[in-house]
Amino acid sequence: MAKLSITGIVTLVSILLYAIILTALEILVVLFHHNFVDQFELDRQGKGISEADLIYHAIFMLSLAFQVLLCVDALWRKNSMQLIALVLFNLLSLVYAGVQLYQHMILEDEGTENAKFVPKDAKFQTPESTKAFFIKRMRPLEYVIIGIVTAFSGYLAALSIKLTKDFGWDVYRTYSADVKIRDAFRSLSILQTLIKLDIFFIGSYAIQLIPSQNIGYSNSIAETILIFFIGTIMLLMAWYSIMQESKYILLCVINLLTLSLIYMVYRIISINIPRPDDPYEFTRRLLTFFLATTICLVLFTIFYAIKCFKNMMQGNYVFTTYGLPGQEQNAPEIQQNIPNSFNTEYLGYSGYSGYSGYSGNNTGNNNNLVPNETQKKSKRASKIAEVQNARLSRRISID
Repeated sequence: MAKLSITGIVTLVSILLYAIILTALEILVVLFHHNFVDQFELDRQGKGISEADLIYHAIFMLSLAFQVLLCVDALWRKNSMQLIALVLFNLLSLVYAGVQLYQHMILEDEGTENAKFVPKDAKFQTPESTKAFFIKRMRPLEYVIIGIVTAFSGYLAALSIKLTKDFGWDVYRTYSADVKIRDAFRSLSILQTLIKLDIFFIGSYAIQLIPSQNIGYSNSIAETILIFFIGTIMLLMAWYSIMQESKYILLCVINLLTLSLIYMVYRIISINIPRPDDPYEFTRRLLTFFLATTICLVLFTIFYAIKCFKNMMQGNYVFTTYGLPGQEQNAPEIQQNIPNSFNTEYLGYSGYSGYSGYSGNNTGNNNNLVPNETQKKSKRASKIAEVQNARLSRRISID
């Protein structure tokens, strides 16, 4: 990993502590959830609601690990766009925490409505007292989680602003010598970030379909498997097309993403259609939240994928020419033939002295007609130095 600044270290340590603390709190809530449900013999619908609730806890904990990975990758690659996405993702986590709290209330009321009360502990005398006992312990934890996410969102936004300024010059120095290259790099960075977010939200939506048989969703397990399989293949293709800047694979990804939109729009409509025996009554909000978020992300992904495809068609390649962020950068290919008017005094060199002369004898030694290898390397080094000095001049003018 690239050497981190003080702000980078503070950000990394902060998000690690944030993830550890919230994961510990979520585990406590899950334990209380399990002990609460264990006092009842749930019917099929109640079991489905309980399973869905546990899955929502798992998704929230996965989102914390995902945020750590996003942060590490953003610091390594010096990806300012990904830092912005990290802040937005944290705000979405706040919305998710609020919806999850509502889901707990559904479990406590609707999930145990037709359940048989079979207490495992003698201190639980009635269903009402049992609910009150566990609500008294779970609800403060849930409010603390929401409060921590809210406070950390503002804190993370402030750190991200500082880090974006820190990354500015390194990114400019490497990729922004040309306006087209700068714009192409920005589009690639945004597309990279969007694909990472797509992976999380598509996977999270598919995970929520697991308790479909218990709750009564119309989809089968085959649909869940297909979402995982096709989604994984599609996003791996997208990632490969970006890192290798393969425009034709990227074009295939654009078409696949467009087709996936049709499915997601169909599913969000079918989930929100009212019906007498409504299987989505208790899970509609979170399913709609994930589908709506995924649709927005996929639309942005298609837009920036088209931009990147156009840049590649115009010959504006970034990673294959300059290297990947966070790695040793490549100097752009430089022509060996340098005009005689090359300004060597600008670089502080004595200059290339030219040919030592030509004797005019065709049968003699004509080595003087062609510069030797040392002279060629010297000319190439001089040209590289010129490029580097030009970059340094831009930096001085900016500072």
